[in-house]
Amino acid sequence: MTHKLTQKHLLHGTQEFELRDDVIKVKINSLLKGKKELDIDLAILNPEPVISKTHLHFHSRVKCGPLISLYLNKPNAEKFNAFVDAVKKEAKAEFDVFSGLKK
Repeated sequence: MTHKLTQKHLLHGTQEFELRDDVIKVKINSLLKGKKELDIDLAILNPEPVISKTHLHFHSRVKCGPLISLYLNKPNAEKFNAFVDAVKKEAKAEFDVFSGLKK
């Protein structure tokens, strides 16, 4: 199943996150920084996010900084929470497969 989240910010532009199979596809379109596209493997993502003042960050398992930063509760709390829960669940499942805990 594919989960998608699109977040818009007046100054920072638009960021789209799409959870597909074992990766998160990230597309960022900013007036200042241009366009950027990334694929982030779920197996390296720590499933427990860190909350700062205005963002929710998913770090890598080695804590080298946030790999994904989401604006809190954008576009709305329901969609935001559903996407975050799906990422947490899939990141844990992918790591379990990667580490050999599940087949």
